[in-house]
Amino acid sequence: MAYFRDLEDQNVREDEHEGVSVYHPTEGLQINNQTQKTQFTMKDFSFEARVKQKEIFVYCVSRLLSDELRGRFKAVACVEILKTPTLCERMKIALPHTAIFRAGRVEYYHRSEGPTPRYALPDLIARSKFDSYRWQSEFRFLFSLTDALEFEKAEYRFVKGEAREGPKPEEHIKYLVATRSLRDICRQHIF
Repeated sequence: MAYFRDLEDQNVREDEHEGVSVYHPTEGLQINNQTQKTQFTMKDFSFEARVKQKEIFVYCVSRLLSDELRGRFKAVACVEILKTPTLCERMKIALPHTAIFRAGRVEYYHRSEGPTPRYALPDLIARSKFDSYRWQSEFRFLFSLTDALEFEKAEYRFVKGEAREGPKPEEHIKYLVATRSLRDICRQHIF
């Protein structure tokens, strides 16, 4: 996930909020202090839930085969997955037995959308993106060799403004998943 967070390609593959769910209401964050029984608003603040990006491996695909997608991704070829459940099974078999594997459609949301159960579930955080990426109609295969996809294994924080962290190339870790042949469940398209 860290690679897509740091990639710079004008928000095609790049997403500075990769692996982060953001709640940023336009009027500011409403804070309720239970012990002092007070309420106040933190203007220009957002609440973030950030997964352990360097510990989650992601394979991103689209559910569409379109000219717009081909153009924006500058694709010369693509692989159409004909049997997604079979691919999931083959990936699970190829991973260590202790790996945590998840797959599903990406959920697109607006940053002002109130908190949802997503904030406690790292696999849902890793499968969520801002509405501006909806054109991708994405499906993701995720796995972790650690506890990074387990309940509440995220970092929670308040953020003021729109501060972007610098790239962290040391977090761009690759992991090869060697499955058996995919010829029986995929079809190649050359453009």
